[in-house]
Amino acid sequence: MSEEYICMNPPCVHVVIDHRKKIFALFIETADEDYIYVPVEKILEASDKARELLQKHYREAKDTEIDQLASEKLGAIPIEEV
Repeated sequence: MSEEYICMNPPCVHVVIDHRKKIFALFIETADEDYIYVPVEKILEASDKARELLQKHYREAKDTEIDQLASEKLGAIPIEEV
């Protein structure tokens, strides 16, 4: 693996580039070293929404608030990392 793609503090977002072909793809790397492809349009939409909320003086959730939001809004069940 190239040094530019080493993830020291997951999750990490990687922009993987093939300069010869002039193509790229976005991946999220998890703590389990799984790579999840995310279409760039989804990232840009999420970025626009986050920017809009920050301008309206919302703040990013922290610590237990993250699990609470995931549980209440997404129906996610937290898992413990080993």
